[in-house]
Amino acid sequence: MTDLLSQKREMRRAMRAARLQHWQALPQTHRALIFGRPPRAILPLIESAEIVGLYHAVPGEVPTQRYAMHMLDLGKMIALPATREHAGPMTFRLWTGSDETLERGPWGLQPHAAMPEVVPDALFMPLVAFDSALNRLGQGGGHYDGWCSAHPAVRRIGLAWTVQQADTVPADSHDMPLDAVITEQQVLLPINERMAP
Repeated sequence: MTDLLSQKREMRRAMRAARLQHWQALPQTHRALIFGRPPRAILPLIESAEIVGLYHAVPGEVPTQRYAMHMLDLGKMIALPATREHAGPMTFRLWTGSDETLERGPWGLQPHAAMPEVVPDALFMPLVAFDSALNRLGQGGGHYDGWCSAHPAVRRIGLAWTVQQADTVPADSHDMPLDAVITEQQVLLPINERMAP
């Protein structure tokens, strides 16, 4: 195992634990209220998007239900990731916002296979860790990395808890940084787009 793979594996272990511990410490009512709508600083990344990609959060991840409802209220379409098998490629399918159009997939709930496959114009992504350079550490399956490499023009926005920020995320040359990261406390943009205090 290379040193970089070892660093990523160790960081995933530590950050998953920190993420889950932070999430479990939040009162359930507080969890539901935190991520209500995208912050104003993010609007330029999503305002022209007709289809917005989200994800169905698992315990520990930033919840996305209120983002989904907000996007639907704005007249945008919502898409969620879908895979047919654990190691298979990831696609996105439209989601109506109703649990009735979800089914159990290899990684949890995803849109029914009958829902149309689409390419989101902007994508809110889960992550395990991030750094100030907007490098993202995912779960390790490479699903998002593969999809984003095939669709490099899609805006990539990470959703995370502040405790998931690392000093430096180990990154390969092919790893694509995010366009922004939203936490419960701040919005991180590329350094050349950050506003002076």
